[in-house]
Amino acid sequence: MAKKKVYRTNKGKTIDMEAMRVANERTIASGNMKVNAKGDEVKGGKVVKTAKERVKPYYKNKQTQIARTSVKPKLKESDKKVNLSKAAVEDEKKDEPKITLRTRDDGSQYNEILYPDGTMEVEEVAAEPKKKKTSKKKKTPPSSSI
Repeated sequence: MAKKKVYRTNKGKTIDMEAMRVANERTIASGNMKVNAKGDEVKGGKVVKTAKERVKPYYKNKQTQIARTSVKPKLKESDKKVNLSKAAVEDEKKDEPKITLRTRDDGSQYNEILYPDGTMEVEEVAAEPKKKKTSKKKKTPPSSSI
């Protein structure tokens, strides 16, 4: 049996929701559906269809399996053969590390090596270019003519 739902109001009174539900099971619900609180269809105060009889046709006609559809067009046999050969080449490449040459903002370059197991290594290729030194000129005060 379900756990009893007992609530306490703001004023301290207790309300047993399960007992209230059972007591009002046959009361006609408000609204335009013509059903009682239990879900049975009611006409003139008498039960015409039970809740189970009402819902049974809905679930009987409902499909239980989900159709799998693809948005992609079907491949031609010639395309399948080409794709298979490309897949074989890619499988061979999976064992080799992927090397990408990157350049930093300061101009230095490095190789980013990504191994098949997920580890990554950084290898410096070219150091940052050296900045040319410029000679600072001494500022001479402007000559004043008085």
